[in-house]
Amino acid sequence: MKGTLSGFLFLIIIFLWAPVKQARGQDPVFSQFFAAPVYLNPAFAGSASCSRIGINYQHKQYGSETFPTAFLSFDTYIEALSGGVALSATTDNPFDFFTRNSISGAYAYHLQAGRDLSIHFGLQAGYIRNDVNWGRLEFANPDEPPPENNWTHGVDFASGILAFNERFYGGVAAHHINRPNMSLHNTADSRLAIKYTAHAGMYLEPDMGSIHRSNRNYFFSPNVIFQDQGAHTHMSFGLYAGAEPLMAGIWYRQWINTPLESNNNLIFLLGVKLENYRIGYSYDHSFSAYADIMHAVHEISIAIQFNCEQRNIGRRILNSPTF
Repeated sequence: MKGTLSGFLFLIIIFLWAPVKQARGQDPVFSQFFAAPVYLNPAFAGSASCSRIGINYQHKQYGSETFPTAFLSFDTYIEALSGGVALSATTDNPFDFFTRNSISGAYAYHLQAGRDLSIHFGLQAGYIRNDVNWGRLEFANPDEPPPENNWTHGVDFASGILAFNERFYGGVAAHHINRPNMSLHNTADSRLAIKYTAHAGMYLEPDMGSIHRSNRNYFFSPNVIFQDQGAHTHMSFGLYAGAEPLMAGIWYRQWINTPLESNNNLIFLLGVKLENYRIGYSYDHSFSAYADIMHAVHEISIAIQFNCEQRNIGRRILNSPTF
């Protein structure tokens, strides 16, 4: 356990202090929502039956340039705290001149509200930093020196609620609720927009709820996710299906403030579970008229579970897709 946590902390340091190049207003959107549950909603902290480490890597291709985004997380349930805790780190390169790095910690209180209802209340606090490489920008006056300040930082807060029973789950979350000022100029005000998330889904297995359950282990899971941040609003509709160890899924992402031919996506997912390891892959197909040369998004997720035998499973465990 100590070795695992030490390795996790080492990875966080690499994530945060690796050379940086850029930043933007909108948060990155992962295609494998449930492979990064704490990123979607901090109330997911400690919701699994095991401790888990998750890694998400998204590779965006625009013409000849690539822009990576990565998310690393660890979460576990702690019986003494009656809830789950999580640590996470994100690095995002949306442009070749801008990088945003963040690190955060979350706690989710797990309430058994009824025999068939659990509610998690999540709080998250973190640190966020933007870096700009002025040398990659062209100024109107080439003789004018670039601004002296090339980075800014601030504290960042989020909260969320998650409710579920054996078949249904749903929640809401708000990120950047304190709207940190990320302006590079001391006299300017450039605050992050609050990101609002609402999500709901079903997880259905044959004979679910029956005392005499069969050996069939396939499942179906329809889901819907709504997110709004500033001028960016989208709805995502998805369906997962699978039989261990394989799973497949398809999502349609509708950007509400943009026409169909601009940004909407069809997302294809494949996943495999091997003992305590899960690996997922997804590809975003864009309906943009320039999709062949300007848009290709690949995403890989890896999840590692451990300490499963030491967990208090008297509480209800969330049934949801893992990719």
